[in-house]
Amino acid sequence: MESQQEKRLRLIDFYLLFLGRVSRAHLMMHGDIAVATASRAFNTYREQFPSNTVFDVSKRTYVASDSFKPAFEHEPEAALKLVAWGQELNTIPTKTYGVDSFATVLDSLSPSIVAEVTRAIINQHCIKVLYSSASCTEERVLTPHSLFKGLGAWHIRAWDSKRNGFRCFRISRILQAQKVDCLYSKTIEDDELWNTLVVLSVAPHSKHENRKDLAIDLGMDGQHIRNITTNKALAGYVLNDLHVDCTPDASLPPHAFNLQLMNRHELENVESIIALVPGYKP
Repeated sequence: MESQQEKRLRLIDFYLLFLGRVSRAHLMMHGDIAVATASRAFNTYREQFPSNTVFDVSKRTYVASDSFKPAFEHEPEAALKLVAWGQELNTIPTKTYGVDSFATVLDSLSPSIVAEVTRAIINQHCIKVLYSSASCTEERVLTPHSLFKGLGAWHIRAWDSKRNGFRCFRISRILQAQKVDCLYSKTIEDDELWNTLVVLSVAPHSKHENRKDLAIDLGMDGQHIRNITTNKALAGYVLNDLHVDCTPDASLPPHAFNLQLMNRHELENVESIIALVPGYKP
């Protein structure tokens, strides 16, 4: 089992890899430690791994050096949860009763590629990637602004300079990634679909024999529909993940698609729904 000091050294290394920088405040957010304790941890890290950090005097923080190499192994899922939602992935030595998620089998993540992605989002710079899509594998220059999880996998939302538009990219399909010096000109404020909200009105499938139980699952509390607010870029992912029947005549199998979209007439021009939702035809 790691000592507290080893955990702090690992945490410093984690921030340097996935954020590109780390300060005493970062360490103090992860535990009830004093400034002096955090300072000792930094001194120890610099003694053991002297070529990994450079102190930025103007920002009063340590940044990853050009020769930085992770001194510990890190879980990329932990980095994505921290950057996406501010959640800390932590475990304690206790008896457990759950099973491992099988979803990770289909979403193999490279720590080095995840690090390039998270640093690009946090520090606002572009990355050149080799991306494998359904049609081809090609280089693209991306300007990412957000992370999300959908269809059982982690994605980024980014400006694609080749397609001249904002797109969603599955991180596990990024085969190579590196920082490039180019103007970070497209930000989240420019992403119209990301900033346009839509309401998805769903209800228990009309052809399911246990609609009352489905209503309990939805927490409908006597209501006829449940409204879910998301943005236009993510609407298709939400409907797909919830297994919502979006056909005009509720023709999908109700035991596979427990829910039904009730306001499809209001969503006929939402691109993510057209592209991602089974059975949806405008």
